[in-house]
Amino acid sequence: MDKKRRCRIIMIAIMILSVIIIASVIAVIVHYSVLHRDTRFIHYNGDRYRYRDDISTLLVIGIDDNDDEEESSLDNYYRNSSQADFLLLVVFDKTAKSYKVIQINRDSMASIRTYDIMGDYAGTNIAQISLSHTYGDGGESSCEDTVYAVSNLLFGIDVDNYISITTDVVPILNDLVGGVDVPIEDDFSGVDDTLVMGRTVHLQGQHALVFIRARRDMVDDDSNEARMRRQHTYLYALEEAMRDSFMDNPSFAVDAYEAVSDHTITNIDVSDIPSLAYEFASYEFEGIVSIEGESSMGERYIEFYVDEEALQELVIREFYEPA
Repeated sequence: MDKKRRCRIIMIAIMILSVIIIASVIAVIVHYSVLHRDTRFIHYNGDRYRYRDDISTLLVIGIDDNDDEEESSLDNYYRNSSQADFLLLVVFDKTAKSYKVIQINRDSMASIRTYDIMGDYAGTNIAQISLSHTYGDGGESSCEDTVYAVSNLLFGIDVDNYISITTDVVPILNDLVGGVDVPIEDDFSGVDDTLVMGRTVHLQGQHALVFIRARRDMVDDDSNEARMRRQHTYLYALEEAMRDSFMDNPSFAVDAYEAVSDHTITNIDVSDIPSLAYEFASYEFEGIVSIEGESSMGERYIEFYVDEEALQELVIREFYEPA
């Protein structure tokens, strides 16, 4: 297998994932009466729609250590020490030869699978979707549970592939492209004094991770929404820098893949990689779509509830066509 071929498909995930690194999660208590599908056809607001055959999806899961958030509620369950700190669903449009990213707020309340202390399935629970990865072995089964939570939230859409990556790779990828310039619009005082509000800063090393990750101890930032906005900014800057690096140096993709390969888990079959790489490498990036909703303080932690009507319309627009 040609390593260069393999890395190019991973690079698509990296270009999207390395950017928003740590962000989000999609969720809410899903009701199936309006949009849930059991076949490739659904009815919505009196109209009939067909699930599109010319799209495919890749779920990017950014993994971070559980920094004690929501941890106490898991004491009676089989779990690991990592959360899905950001979730990005990449949607590839084979007809338009383009792809876009659906950003999911990590604080979204969702139905997630749980397991008892022996590792046996214990049903579902409503919690922040970031915890969908925390139950399970921390490897493939945790990724599959996260896929389940995202698909279930999005009314049963297909999640074809996934790739998880630890947030440790953000500084690595950032520095591979020589760093990126971003405007500082939040107050990082006491968190990272090199990130001065009102200035444009060239991010290097761990400063890039702080920029997209910081939430605790931030001034006027009790929710995840300001961080998601920063991740938008960083994603666009990194995506452009990575494209430039690839154009200037064809071996850049190989270098990037080798740098992060030990930090990834994916279900992409080796035999599928050549065709995927050739098909998607030239696709145009159409930007990021965020799911609408509202944040509120729960009993102990921030909870994000999606606007279900807006989410239904998003799913119809991106995954269906009139039948």
